[in-house]
Amino acid sequence: MVSSLSLYNQRDMRTAGKAHSEALSKLHLGRAWQEQAGPGYRYFLVFQDKDISMTGAYPMSEFLKILAEL
Repeated sequence: MVSSLSLYNQRDMRTAGKAHSEALSKLHLGRAWQEQAGPGYRYFLVFQDKDISMTGAYPMSEFLKILAEL
């Protein structure tokens, strides 16, 4: 299985509103990519330093657990 990973840290998150909007856009685009890529591919939106309350986005600690199970 191949995964696409978007990784962000605090420096990438200039303002909360803009970051949230950009993250939603990237999550939407990533999910569309996942659907087109087929069943052997998954997209993960991962935040390194922050736990974002957004369905489909993961903090690094949770992503590492998911990755270990793949």
